[in-house]
Amino acid sequence: MTHDHRRRLRALACRASIALCLTATTLAAQPRKPAARPKPPGRPTEAPSAAPSAASTIPVTVVELAGTDAYIKPGANGGVHRGAIVVLGGKEYSVTLTTGAFAVIDVTKSPPHEQDTGTASMVSEEEEKAKELVPPRPLATWSRAWTELAPIANEQTPPFVPLGGNTERNRRWDVRLSTAFGGLFPTGGGANGPSTIRAELNARIHAEPFDGRLTAPITFDFDASLQRWFGPGIDARDGSAARPTIWLREALVGYGSGGWYAGLGRMRYAASTLGTLDGTRVQAPLGQGFAIGAFGGVLPNPLSGEPSLVAQRFGVEATFNRPELALRPEAALVLQGSMFEGSLDERRLSGLVGIYPGLSRFGGHFEVSNFEPGNPWKASPIELTAAGLDGSVRAGIFQLGGRVDVRQPDRSRWLASFLPAYWFCRTVPTAATGTEPCDGSVSTRALGEVDAGVEVGKVSITIGGTRITDLTQTGGAPDMTGAFASGRVVRIAKLVRIEASGNYSQATYLKMYGGSAGPGLTLFDDALDVSAYYRNATLEYRSVSTSLVQNGFGGTVMLFPSPVVIFTLQSEAITGSDANALLVFGTMMWRPRL
Repeated sequence: MTHDHRRRLRALACRASIALCLTATTLAAQPRKPAARPKPPGRPTEAPSAAPSAASTIPVTVVELAGTDAYIKPGANGGVHRGAIVVLGGKEYSVTLTTGAFAVIDVTKSPPHEQDTGTASMVSEEEEKAKELVPPRPLATWSRAWTELAPIANEQTPPFVPLGGNTERNRRWDVRLSTAFGGLFPTGGGANGPSTIRAELNARIHAEPFDGRLTAPITFDFDASLQRWFGPGIDARDGSAARPTIWLREALVGYGSGGWYAGLGRMRYAASTLGTLDGTRVQAPLGQGFAIGAFGGVLPNPLSGEPSLVAQRFGVEATFNRPELALRPEAALVLQGSMFEGSLDERRLSGLVGIYPGLSRFGGHFEVSNFEPGNPWKASPIELTAAGLDGSVRAGIFQLGGRVDVRQPDRSRWLASFLPAYWFCRTVPTAATGTEPCDGSVSTRALGEVDAGVEVGKVSITIGGTRITDLTQTGGAPDMTGAFASGRVVRIAKLVRIEASGNYSQATYLKMYGGSAGPGLTLFDDALDVSAYYRNATLEYRSVSTSLVQNGFGGTVMLFPSPVVIFTLQSEAITGSDANALLVFGTMMWRPRL
């Protein structure tokens, strides 16, 4: 045997040894068949399943790894379906997704390598199909299925803030400084009259400087204006006594807490139905919204506001106020009298009441006067001198309001010392003495107003009417009937608005009708508001057969540079048959947050 033959035999022996080793390894790696279970009684013996063969597997190759997933080929087109078991390097993986060209296996625990090869078990395509989902329920099934969510605003109970009164006095410091100026400048010559200019500087202050360190805090309230009128011969014109340089409306020192109160100085309101008084006022709570107070002092000059000792006023007041209730009721009853030149003058009982259901309001007021025998107006001992009802209702997009008021002139010897007799009653001239005493009758003015409005989106329309007449005076007593209508469209392109209005009135001495219209514009997040308008008015006097037409072209600018500063300026050029002038009016207000 040659050396070459011996070499070939040794190679064949090595290859046979390797094949034998691989065969033994493969047989050892195959799982053993589980032992057959005992046959249940009464059941036929099942034939044992055949061991998987090479024909039941599909060769696969890893083509890409992506995170916890591995992509293998082939896919569904090559017979690999979802649920198949893939063996790679002796490790098993489950097929989670398939496409026509690829299959995806989850390799979170032991990822293979790209280009690794293995086998995938055969799974029928029918087994891969996902279970059919339950058909969706009709939309009607879910109607009213969820509990309706209540608006958050319905659960909130903000405190009621009434208009007027002491609404501004809820802070320790409240300062408001303002100025106003205006002028009427004729442009048509002397026939239109002289120019008139007015300027005013106002300060209104409420202060609680001691910050509650006292048992009953002290408060200071001050309201005064420095004003001046300018024009040729202004001091000689009618009404000069009612144009003082300094007008003091309030200068009051208060002391109180928990409903108890005492004040001394000039009061803007002596009671709920009374005006200015120089004196004192005290008040005590009675529980459950009730309070009782008393006041007394001297009456300032009714024309100039200057202090005066000629007349005194005194009285008591009972009030009821429960803003926390649903109707927010309020009521007041005032009994007051006055002295003039040492004798009793006024004797009156007055009251008011109001309720606020929701966004609506209903209220009323009255006044009963007692006159002494032999009074200069020949009035009855007891007379109803004032009464009225008012209300407003808002329901959705609609609003309705109305007011009825009956009133006689205030009659007192104190007021009669400042005003002529015909302000209080109908007079009869007496040739012998030259005086004009009252004839025993008095004017009873009746006023009725109604208005209605609707607001839909950006559009609002309001109409209304007014009627004023005299219930006791006949034979040419002054009266008036009027009507108006207005419309508004806002936020056109978020910036522009259009306003228009018209009016008509017919009175004892004249008839007037007209209207106005114009656009408006808001800029810089509503910090600047600019508007322009055209106004027309026609007057027809009954005493002459003529019509006077007046045209006005004007504009208004409002500037809000900060939440505490406001500027306004309005100007109008007037042309017409009886007037040609320029009207200018401006204001500025500063109200710091202290």
